[in-house]
Amino acid sequence: MATNNGGTDPISHLPETVMGHILSLLTMKEAVATRVLSKKWIQFWENHFLLLHHLNFDSSHFRTRNQTLFMDYVDHVLHLRGPIDIDKLTLKYHEFRHDDLPRVSHWIHHAASRCHMKKLELEIHHVFPHNLPRPDPVWFPADVFSGCSSLVELKLNNDFVFDVPPPTLPCLKVLHVDVRQPNINFLNCLFGCSPVLENLSIYGELPFDDDIGFRFEISVPTITTLKIELASPDDFEGCSEHNFNIQTPNLQFLTIQDQIFACYVIPELPSLVEANVGIGPDSRFINNGDISEEEALRVMLVLKGIRHARSLTLWETATAALGHAFDDFGPLPKFPNLLRLDLCIDSCYGWKLLPHFLTNSPNLEFIKMDKQVPFVDEGEAAIVPDEVTYGWDQPGARPFCLGLNLKEIQMKSLWRSGDEEDVLRYLLWNSMVLETMVINFSEDALEGELDDEDMIDIEDFPRVSERRTGLGWAKSKFQWKKLMGCIDGAKSV
Repeated sequence: MATNNGGTDPISHLPETVMGHILSLLTMKEAVATRVLSKKWIQFWENHFLLLHHLNFDSSHFRTRNQTLFMDYVDHVLHLRGPIDIDKLTLKYHEFRHDDLPRVSHWIHHAASRCHMKKLELEIHHVFPHNLPRPDPVWFPADVFSGCSSLVELKLNNDFVFDVPPPTLPCLKVLHVDVRQPNINFLNCLFGCSPVLENLSIYGELPFDDDIGFRFEISVPTITTLKIELASPDDFEGCSEHNFNIQTPNLQFLTIQDQIFACYVIPELPSLVEANVGIGPDSRFINNGDISEEEALRVMLVLKGIRHARSLTLWETATAALGHAFDDFGPLPKFPNLLRLDLCIDSCYGWKLLPHFLTNSPNLEFIKMDKQVPFVDEGEAAIVPDEVTYGWDQPGARPFCLGLNLKEIQMKSLWRSGDEEDVLRYLLWNSMVLETMVINFSEDALEGELDDEDMIDIEDFPRVSERRTGLGWAKSKFQWKKLMGCIDGAKSV
């Protein structure tokens, strides 16, 4: 390294206050690397290590993957710090072996009981041959979290098991669990032993197996945010046997992105602000008959539980299942509080749900419809939707929201087809207080098949703002936006 004229390195002459400030800004990996800068820095690093409030131990930072060196390093750091408070401990241990468990457990217990750790992130991977089944979860001894009264955030990035007698985690507010081969009894106990839990996230991959059905019991009245994202390591084989019983009366934000079609029991959530739902792999499996009407009812039951939401997003997997179950299992529920709706127009049932959402959402102010492009398998033509189930069937009477509340409509990824023209005409003619409409055409939709003069002349469609109504002249300005290639304009009336 460069030196000054006196032959000594310039870092050794930095004031300790400056060195301390530099160290406080570094990550764990960067802080360790500073030990090679100078002899003075080595001593300073050891004396001032307490300035790091986030301890991030990652065995992959050791180039040779020398696990003994990594474990000795963690021991050394924790010994240097002693009982100094830790804001967050991140431990990522690759090539974990069962014999390492006592030392790893000691690290966690030390941080929890002596250093008043507030946040903990764990990711520990077993050493096992790739051709063998996944190993069992990492089992910690019963006392690993004893005395852990300060932990407010826990993130488990793979399957773990530890004893959680109540109230082991009395201050825990944020919990993230990554599930692949979960011990369901442990997880349900963990949920129940977190009396002030507010934010719960469940991620992972669960198998399709008729003999395996995990039942998640989420019964925590303090939860306000719940996110469930599930995938499968295998190809879709039909609805899974996994169940989620969600008893969270104060829930405000719910996200379900589920590719395995699990079953959800959700009583009505009166405090719900926002719901984002996608259940199933994609709508092709509805179109191919891989899911029955009765199985599709699972999504209808979810919809009934979240009907008090103010904002609702339904992905194409959910709308296809709802369209599949709609005729046989009754009407859609009422949405008395719904102000914003993001609705995917799936390639199976198209506009089937739209008139019912408009009719059942009297306070709706904003709606966005994103039309799904037809599926195209390689070497095959696009799947053509069935006109009987796909086309627009307008409501018998103008929905209340169109008369008094709906101010903005967005229509995305249109194909320039006749069914779209029917919907556009109806909405423009019946939306009494509409202020803004945004129309976007898919770049790939029928590319090259239509000339400009053959396109639907949307700007000539009659609008309610151009006619006299029983409520008098529409006074709001109508902003027109049409997006397709270079077309982008606005028109006021």
